[in-house]
Amino acid sequence: MLMKRTTVRDPVCGMEVEPSKAAASVEREDATFYFCSTHCRDVFISEKESCCAHGHAAGETSVRPVAKKYFCPMCAGAESDKPGDCPKCGMRLPGFRVPASTLYTCPMHPEIEQDRPGACPKCGMALEPKNFAEDGAEDNSELRDMTWRFWMGAAFALPVFLLAMAHLFPGAPAWMEAEAARWTQFALSTPVVLWAGWPFFVRGWRSVVHRHLNMFTLIAMGVGVAWLYSATAMLGPGLFPHSFQHHGRLGLYFEAAAM
Repeated sequence: MLMKRTTVRDPVCGMEVEPSKAAASVEREDATFYFCSTHCRDVFISEKESCCAHGHAAGETSVRPVAKKYFCPMCAGAESDKPGDCPKCGMRLPGFRVPASTLYTCPMHPEIEQDRPGACPKCGMALEPKNFAEDGAEDNSELRDMTWRFWMGAAFALPVFLLAMAHLFPGAPAWMEAEAARWTQFALSTPVVLWAGWPFFVRGWRSVVHRHLNMFTLIAMGVGVAWLYSATAMLGPGLFPHSFQHHGRLGLYFEAAAM
């Protein structure tokens, strides 16, 4: 028989905590409070002392408001109260439950702390909430969408790669290097680039519009140029000078674009 897992709420940040896995605990007035981190415990103790100093009831607890915020791990200062993509780099903003008193720190330089989002003065990385809980109820629709695009793209890209590399395989049949095989590469790589890779083009374009060049810019440019050149070589070979030809045919890079 399965035992039901019991959780309690951290009185500082509101996060659900299993007592057996709590990072810290404090006993007050015959009651035990559990915390997700030592930082929450320290905040709780300091506030309890402050409450007692101001004459509040000893059993009274202070629960800080917990806000739902969305931060970009790549771009300093990019945050929102609503889900969506980063306006600078296009990356999906992960959601976090953040206490009002949260400190922000650099993942590379933990000694850097401040009470608001920003950039690390040492390395320039975006500061992340030090005391937060990732929202487990966050919609994973983007993950499911990208996983579906990946597997469908891989199924189309593999035969493109094999056809493009046929000249390196000893004993490969002649049809793998025929003109029909080149058109097959074009037909199979096009949905990989224009459908499976579409989110990268969207985010690459945003990075250019917002003048915040990043990995999406590089991916969009590399894939786009490889496919566009190869498609033009198939549809309009006469546009290229004869010096571009190798063994009487223009080189194609559909496998580079699809892979």
